[in-house]
Amino acid sequence: MLLWAFAGLHNAAAQPSTFHILKGGSVVGKVSVDRTVKGDRVAYTMTSLAQVVVIWTQDIRTSMAAEYVGGKLQSCHAVVLVNDEVRDSSNMYSVQGRKVGYIHPDGVVNAEVNTSWTTARMYYEEPVGQRSIYVESALKECPLVATGAGVYHLTLPNGHVNQYVYRSGVLHEILVDRTFFDLVFRRV
Repeated sequence: MLLWAFAGLHNAAAQPSTFHILKGGSVVGKVSVDRTVKGDRVAYTMTSLAQVVVIWTQDIRTSMAAEYVGGKLQSCHAVVLVNDEVRDSSNMYSVQGRKVGYIHPDGVVNAEVNTSWTTARMYYEEPVGQRSIYVESALKECPLVATGAGVYHLTLPNGHVNQYVYRSGVLHEILVDRTFFDLVFRRV
């Protein structure tokens, strides 16, 4: 449903960016992000593909989409595939002003949003003064702490902490905390 909404935005101003995914200093994949603005609608998309060896080779694909209308998050979707099998996915949309969410495999969740910030938006804007970020994959607001000039720590529901590094307001890299390995997403 959300992706169909983006189809109508194809004539709008697009702002694509690319990040390399690094593990141990070697490039193992790529992240492509895009922001499309049309009137009071802003659509963000993110897709990634990485090949990581953890005991055996794993192909990890992710996709995410988020849509804002009038500065407010209206819908979002995220999916992670490992070796072409769904590891997790989430979907949130608005119904009569109420946010409805579903997380696979857990089911229906409360998906209310009190902030206008999501991880998708962080690819394009520095979250100066923000104390929480809505994480699309978890459909929850998570704490964000500024730890230095242009450096922010986002604590995810599982306790992992991702570090976002900005220079002159532009996102340059994300240090991604994972159970068996850490990754760096670095702007190309």
